[in-house]
Amino acid sequence: MTREEFAAQLERGASQAAGLAVTSGVLRWTADALKRAEPPWWKLLAKAWQKRRFVAWNEAWSLYLTALHFEALNDADCPLAAYFPSCGGTAEADPGPALSRFLAAPPDSFLENLRDRHRRTYVAARSILWISPAMLFFQRRGLPYYLVEVNAGAGLNLAADAALKPKGFDSSLIAARVGLDPQPLDLTDIASRRWLTAGIWPDSLPAIRELDDAVDVVLKRSQDEANFLQCVACAPEKAPAFVAKNIPADDPDAGLLLYNMGVTVRMSDEDYARYAQAVAETLKPWGERGLWVEVEHVRGEIFSTTYQLRAHRLVKGVPSSLVMASFDIETSQHVFSQASGDFLGAI
Repeated sequence: MTREEFAAQLERGASQAAGLAVTSGVLRWTADALKRAEPPWWKLLAKAWQKRRFVAWNEAWSLYLTALHFEALNDADCPLAAYFPSCGGTAEADPGPALSRFLAAPPDSFLENLRDRHRRTYVAARSILWISPAMLFFQRRGLPYYLVEVNAGAGLNLAADAALKPKGFDSSLIAARVGLDPQPLDLTDIASRRWLTAGIWPDSLPAIRELDDAVDVVLKRSQDEANFLQCVACAPEKAPAFVAKNIPADDPDAGLLLYNMGVTVRMSDEDYARYAQAVAETLKPWGERGLWVEVEHVRGEIFSTTYQLRAHRLVKGVPSSLVMASFDIETSQHVFSQASGDFLGAI
């Protein structure tokens, strides 16, 4: 990634986050600094990212902001702590002084996180997006099912039914909740908790409270039920093979819901084609008991702000797909397919 590309993405991110003064201020300050010249800290960022490939337009800047936020949460002496409301700070009119001090000598942990880690976040309103397909597909049939999420982080989306209690949803049909992630996050570990919090913008305090509430629910349920939720180390491209090996498809009285959100948008077209083919092969033994659900940005759109809820399944042995809904996070425009019930209900 070039300095110019990163600056353009930062500016687009700042525009998208215009309602959050601190977040947009940090992104704009960084973009302006990169456009003026090549600051010394840019070489450090570029070196940390030299072996990474960012496909999605918002991947690099959101990781950058997450890593900044984590340092402030993790160190009370971090210059940014006094600026981030999530750390008890008060937003200044100009984030420049705090950012300048921090980036003049960034800690090794900041650069290591840029090099190795992935942003994982929780948005309550999006965490439940697998529930409608599950109700239309499995609950209609009274069919128990394994719920598996790719890049699940700490698995909070898998527990959306427990945290938000959607009306009419039958949680008893979930045979197991399995989260796959290259770096699973342990909710009992303070550093993991802080990394999750860091994935939410530092002045989005209601969203942080929603995260804390969801974490409390999962920790309580996990104390009461040891196997309530399982998180396993697994890269996204290996998820189909993991499912094929570890989740039995030979029980005619159980189904599979494989779910990914904000995962395939980070894949190139070639990688996505391979992933989709691998998922299709994994679903074959499940027949009409298997369902693949995606919540992803529209592929091919630069600076896309539109998510699609896509469902894939076998209908009479033929692979079939439907865009159940789309929603634009910038305009709040929602479009729903009237065919969803028939598509998921067909036997």
